[in-house]
Amino acid sequence: MADVEAYDFSDERIDLGSGVTLPRSWRARVSGEQDVPGTITVRVEWDDTLGRTAVVFAALEREAEGVDITSQVLREVRTHWIMTRSALDVVTVDVGTEDGDKLDRVPVREFLSRVRAHEERESMESLHAAISVYRVATAISYPPLKLVADTLQVSQSTATRLMSRARDSGLAPEVRIQEPRRAPAVDPYNPGKPSDPAAPYQGRAQPGGPSIGR
Repeated sequence: MADVEAYDFSDERIDLGSGVTLPRSWRARVSGEQDVPGTITVRVEWDDTLGRTAVVFAALEREAEGVDITSQVLREVRTHWIMTRSALDVVTVDVGTEDGDKLDRVPVREFLSRVRAHEERESMESLHAAISVYRVATAISYPPLKLVADTLQVSQSTATRLMSRARDSGLAPEVRIQEPRRAPAVDPYNPGKPSDPAAPYQGRAQPGGPSIGR
């Protein structure tokens, strides 16, 4: 199993709203990747033009003599996977405490698991939860509508309607409805566990999805 280490974080943090923040830049080091005989290093930065994180530098250092880094080896380097996997270790969400007097900064996996475990929501609660999860997806460079659907345990069409409403109401003007990329093989809820990016959500049935108004 590949070992991913995030380090060299920028002191400046990007605030995406809904309490979601991330370092402006960081580095990640990966060893143990299958079919990659060496250590991969990438630098990730927030890209204002793309409106998400992006890999701006990547390098591969061989592990020992007798190894030749060929174009075939380089094709096995999963830069997007490394970016998303390391982002799960550096992105945080500020959430209200039970007494409501202060905010707790929690790791993004813990936040997503909390949202996923919450089964009953009112219409506006669903909308704000969807916005928060969408912004988390932006921070970790994960397809936003898929993460909203999987975390709120709704269909992709319901997630799309929620985010369209969030954008049109001005609550989340940054929303883009078209998925920009395929999901990397990363499980955003369970550390180290790969996921099938093509697999549909298989949780409890919710006929028609939550009410989201018009």
